[in-house]
Amino acid sequence: MTEIERILNAKEKNKKKNFFSNLNLIFKKFLSNFFFRYYEFKEFKKKEKTFSGWGLLTTGTKPPWKNQNNIDNIFFLKCLNNLNDLVEKKFFRLTQFEYEDTNFTKVLNELSWRHYIVFNSITLAIKNSSSDEINIAECGVCDGLTIFFALKTCERENKSYKGYLYDAWQNLDDKKLRFQYSYLDLEVTKKNLNMFSKNLVYNKGFIPKIFSTAKNPTNLDWLHIDLNSNEATQSSLDFFYEKLNKGGIILFDDYGGFDDTRNIIDNFFKDKKGHFINYPTGQGVFIKF
Repeated sequence: MTEIERILNAKEKNKKKNFFSNLNLIFKKFLSNFFFRYYEFKEFKKKEKTFSGWGLLTTGTKPPWKNQNNIDNIFFLKCLNNLNDLVEKKFFRLTQFEYEDTNFTKVLNELSWRHYIVFNSITLAIKNSSSDEINIAECGVCDGLTIFFALKTCERENKSYKGYLYDAWQNLDDKKLRFQYSYLDLEVTKKNLNMFSKNLVYNKGFIPKIFSTAKNPTNLDWLHIDLNSNEATQSSLDFFYEKLNKGGIILFDDYGGFDDTRNIIDNFFKDKKGHFINYPTGQGVFIKF
């Protein structure tokens, strides 16, 4: 089990257990660890494991950010290390993963492939743009973890940029969701992203209602949608697609993991000019032609 799943599952099941249930849990954990370690030992003898996290396990091939002959990979690894340092010094809170014994370095390492795709998608969007100003947006910001990599990449370029952020930043009363996100706090996100504050617009509220009162961009180069909601995903596409510039990119976090959301996205792009890529992380990228 990855550190991410361990923490999220523990937060869901955080309740008092009686003596026998605790004893049963200890026994199951012993068996699980024993067989897992035995399996890991056998696999290690065959081939070295190079990455594990976010539903991925690779052996033999090194992750791209380990290739330090490539300037883009060097920059990404620098961003990752910078974020890890901020988290360790408690300048950046990851409230989604906060638990009594969370290993945040392990969490960030397990998310590396996901964030590498975030980094590459916005890098491509910036290169596709002929404008001196870049506009980006994110629907579903949480603590600002994903947008951190996007904003860092924008700062790398010799262009001005603006980020438009949309989130309820409060409890979501929807029983169909795995989490209700009651731990989210706009002020925490603002502190996390304080280094980018002059370039950010925060729009607090529920999608799609917030669109009518928010300060919205007139055009976009990059959009990230991570809402865990079919209706909100559809509304975000309806609202932002026409604003997306040619060569612009929409990155989806939930494409591979939610059948209903994937169907909504597939149906939306059936008559649109562009190219869609689905990654093993579950993310999806649409490039507008």
